Amino acid sequence: MRKGRLFQVICHLLERGQSTAAQMAREFGVSVRTVYRDVETLNAAGIPIYAETGRSGGICLMKGFVLDRAMLSGEERGEILDALREQEEKFANPSPAVLQEIAGLFQLPAGEWLEVDLSDGAGRAGDRFRFLQRAAIQHHCADITYAGPGGEPEKMSVMPLKLACRAEGWHLKAYCTESREYRQIPLARIIKWKPSVEVFEPRPFPEEEAKAEPETSRVILRFPAEMADRVYEAFDGTLITQRKDGLLELRQDLPVDDRFISRLLALGPGVKVSAPSSLKEELARRSRELYEAYK
Repeated sequence: MRKGRLFQVICHLLERGQSTAAQMAREFGVSVRTVYRDVETLNAAGIPIYAETGRSGGICLMKGFVLDRAMLSGEERGEILDALREQEEKFANPSPAVLQEIAGLFQLPAGEWLEVDLSDGAGRAGDRFRFLQRAAIQHHCADITYAGPGGEPEKMSVMPLKLACRAEGWHLKAYCTESREYRQIPLARIIKWKPSVEVFEPRPFPEEEAKAEPETSRVILRFPAEMADRVYEAFDGTLITQRKDGLLELRQDLPVDDRFISRLLALGPGVKVSAPSSLKEELARRSRELYEAYK
């Protein structure tokens, strides 16, 4: 139990920047004296956690510190990796950014604690990813066919520059040799791909300009408790609460666009829209269209 709490201390400080012994004691359900003992133990292990005095002071982890791998025994490294894999229980759900900082702190290669599985039933998603990854690394041009916005397949010759993982999925960042434009294409829309004999000189993908914040509306949704697994996959779980009547409720300012409406339709009739009324009307309209198409 104590080993798990020591990792919690590190996570807590990485996430908050600094804290107080009293705050950490409340967080972990232990005494202030126990917190100080944990800090001393981590210091003795070579992890520089220190206390700043003064009104705005507190317990901090030295910024930019990286623990020498040689200081860790095989058993200790195993404990760290086990703790990372069991992060939901050990760390009280830290953010991915905090997990990345922990991996950097202990100089852990991503392959030791992070697994990405891109295969689907036919294995095509993994094949597409590996092909584009290899083309980007080896600087080989590629010819791709992708689903265009009008529904018609479009062909493009590109220099694959990098693969980027975004909230909505993997994207190819590339330079189109025909239009002479930089493009970002969702991998899911790439239908066909084949190598080209041409190679290209590496070039940076230009920095994206800050986009204007989309217009949002206060959305209030309610779901039956049996939909919890699907609801927590579709929305930020920290914004979902459970009402006294057992229903799950989401209250959030969101852009009510086609992507959001499609997500709600995919959840089925269990979704109950309380606000805005325009969203409820649009869902009803699209549901009627689906009914007319399939009746």
